[in-house]
Amino acid sequence: MAQSTSRERDTVLIICVFNDAESWGKNRNIVDFFKLIGSFNYPKTKISITLLTSSKNEFDKIKLLFRDYIEQYPRLSVIFRNDFAQEGLTRTNRHDHALQAGRRRMLARYRNYALLSTMESWHQHVLWLDADIIAIPPILLLTMVESGRDIVEPLCVRKTKDKWYNYDANAWVGQRKVRSSSDVNFVPGPLNARSFHNLPDKSKPFVELDSVGGTMLYVRADIHRQGVVFPTNYVIGSEWGREGYDGIETEGLCYSAHFLGFKCWGMPKDAIQHV
Repeated sequence: MAQSTSRERDTVLIICVFNDAESWGKNRNIVDFFKLIGSFNYPKTKISITLLTSSKNEFDKIKLLFRDYIEQYPRLSVIFRNDFAQEGLTRTNRHDHALQAGRRRMLARYRNYALLSTMESWHQHVLWLDADIIAIPPILLLTMVESGRDIVEPLCVRKTKDKWYNYDANAWVGQRKVRSSSDVNFVPGPLNARSFHNLPDKSKPFVELDSVGGTMLYVRADIHRQGVVFPTNYVIGSEWGREGYDGIETEGLCYSAHFLGFKCWGMPKDAIQHV
């Protein structure tokens, strides 16, 4: 669904890939998502939104809701697709090690499909946003766009029992473990890599990263157009006929970008909140 627009400079495509109504978090729904985007210090006339869901109920609900927002945004898109879903995956067990390869492959396929189906030639920036993010500094999107950097993400934190902790384990810098030929139960993880939130120097507004997560991820649109998308297999250590052992989905994005001369960055002074 779209309206005519002048398609000004610095147009942003915001993409959210989610499963169903539970993906928004407890006592939240799609209206809360639009309220969050509406809180940004960024012109709505420059923002397009794509939502991909695996729930037919959410798909139908969002189509109706678009009538309330289409006059505010130049393009709104909703996609229903559930054929990549991993059997047995739930919101409760989604972080289990045994399910990660299938889960990350599924997410990469959905992300790439949403991106390649709805990114237009006039979109200059892409913002990936998880459904269960509940707080974002209003100026953050503008800061990302104006940074001039290739791929950028802020810290993502979560509050549990009055304690704050880092949520995004996929953002890091350094070396990771290497799988031996005999290790059939290998689990990707750090060797001497540091998580984004544990970097020693947080005095600068931007720090270089080797890998990013996807809770809130900015990518210059032209980088996606050059083929830097989300790997659907473990690219590190892969061979003909054999999958690798690391670097799938968001963790493979920076790996691909690196060979084209692009860099990934973290914003240690800026944080978003996960539900």
